[in-house]
Amino acid sequence: MAHTPLGYSALISKFSLRVPPLLATSALSDKTGVMSTHTGADGSIKTVYPRNRYRGEDTTVDHLTFALRKEPMNLTVLAALFEHQTAVDEVRQWLASTPGSRYARLAAFYAKWLAGAEFDYKLPTGAARVPTLDEAKYVTGPSQLDAQLGILNNHLGPAALCPLVRRTERLEAFIAADLPGMIAAAINRLEPEVLARAVDYLYLAETRSTYSIEKELPDNQRVAKFRRLLEFAGAAVSLDEEQFCEWQNEIISTIRAEYSYRDRQNWLSRGGRLRNIADYIPPAPAQVEPMMNGLACLAGLIKAKVDPIIVAACVSFGFVYIHPFHDGNGRLHRFLIHHLLRQAGVTPEGIVLPVSASMLKNLPVYAGLLKDYSGPRTSLLNYALDADSDTILIKSPQPYWLYASFDATALCEFVFECIEQCVEEDLTLEIRYLKAFDASKARLEGWLDLPQPRLTNLIDLIVRNHGELSSRKRSKFTDLTEEEIARIEEVVRDEYADYFESQAKTA
Repeated sequence: MAHTPLGYSALISKFSLRVPPLLATSALSDKTGVMSTHTGADGSIKTVYPRNRYRGEDTTVDHLTFALRKEPMNLTVLAALFEHQTAVDEVRQWLASTPGSRYARLAAFYAKWLAGAEFDYKLPTGAARVPTLDEAKYVTGPSQLDAQLGILNNHLGPAALCPLVRRTERLEAFIAADLPGMIAAAINRLEPEVLARAVDYLYLAETRSTYSIEKELPDNQRVAKFRRLLEFAGAAVSLDEEQFCEWQNEIISTIRAEYSYRDRQNWLSRGGRLRNIADYIPPAPAQVEPMMNGLACLAGLIKAKVDPIIVAACVSFGFVYIHPFHDGNGRLHRFLIHHLLRQAGVTPEGIVLPVSASMLKNLPVYAGLLKDYSGPRTSLLNYALDADSDTILIKSPQPYWLYASFDATALCEFVFECIEQCVEEDLTLEIRYLKAFDASKARLEGWLDLPQPRLTNLIDLIVRNHGELSSRKRSKFTDLTEEEIARIEEVVRDEYADYFESQAKTA
């Protein structure tokens, strides 16, 4: 059965646009009947419309109308399209012939906003204002009026960096669950002394995990520096170049400190022989500053009526996609989640949730989300790495729109999931550990004469080995008899029963 591309697919074909593959496509069947949907192995969705359900022709205007009416918003395709003067001219004629048309005005707005096109146009008297995004389908930001075209731009960011977040059932369920309220309730239930001890663990877990994701083992000084940075999160600072450089200097070694955004092209590739292949080529150096300015605008939404977890996710992943430094981007990307959540009051002063630990537990999903952005964009670039992978030459254009917009829906869902895991699993598990430790210690101190540090170490070693002291660690406690060890293990197993059960469920 023959299918003819519709909407964005047709525009990509007609203008030979080199853009990342579409996740949702539309096509026209040569037969009448009913609309059908097909899901590919890669998760892509193709909707096929019967001949009797499409009234348009095979023109730029008709395909633009279809895309804006029926398909998910794709700013990348629109920006690439409006680099072509022919497409802009067709929109100009469309607008002149039907000046009150909702979709003609929308198309003209995107040509103007994304590509700098100009229009000799005056809005007809009484024409209704038109929002760019349907608030029922997308998470939107504060509206900005384009008075010439009567368009209310409610996108989350500027053209230089503009994520799109669709209101999926899963995302709406996360928002309705009120994670900020869950965090507050969990913390308020804790006694101050227990909370203080739990916080120490949470800071340590976050620090170790964020370095583990980078496959690094930090020394005590770097651990202490990163903890200080986490404690600083949420401060009222401007997200400008100076501030980001200051943070970058805090988390990396002195010899790799940077004092400005990068002015050379960087890239990511995995180690190994013959690995002169780039896994990700970030934006060109000239694009870094405007994209980082766009990032600051996104972060400003934390003060607007936009869910703070959505803002944190978009800013955090936007930062790592920009990759403004040669080193430290991953750790700063995860730090930004903490910074914005604390600014919004989601996490109280002095509290940190081990989001990186949750990401580490879900590393294949996390890595997949990064690859979903980096892979399609890098595959469009013609480049050459030298034999030693020391220098890179980009031979094809790197237009701003290749990087500027991305569908952040799955990213937001992932960050929500990680935070939920922090509250329901990590924090809860640590509280159970501390309470079981206190109970075990109280029972053992009644008859066991061991210095406090040794007793603490003994309990911890038994817990780590799921209720038994390993034969390898037994040599550290030669002053205890086998009967005493067995009695200690029994006490620990009894008090940590709930902890072990919960740990098994979250493994």
